[in-house]
Amino acid sequence: MDNEPWQRRAKAAGLSQKMLAEMTGRPVNTISRQIRGEHGAVPLHLIAVITAWELMGEEQRDEWRRLLAREAARQDAAG
Repeated sequence: MDNEPWQRRAKAAGLSQKMLAEMTGRPVNTISRQIRGEHGAVPLHLIAVITAWELMGEEQRDEWRRLLAREAARQDAAG
C-alpha cells in the first residue's frame, strides 16, 4: 500500500487490500486502484468497511469475517 489516506487507515487498522477484496467481493487490483482514489473519490463501500473495521474489536472482526464467509459460500452454492 502507498501512503494515500485510506490506505494508511486500512493498514493502521490491520486491514490488507487482500482482506478488503475478500470482504467486498472485488479483485485485489480493483481495490488497490479504488483505495488510492485513482478514478476519483474512494468509493463509499471501502470507506464503510474501513471505518467499521476501525470501530470493531478483535472478536467482532472475527465474527464479521465468519459471517461474510458463510454468506459467500451460500452465494457460491446458489450459483
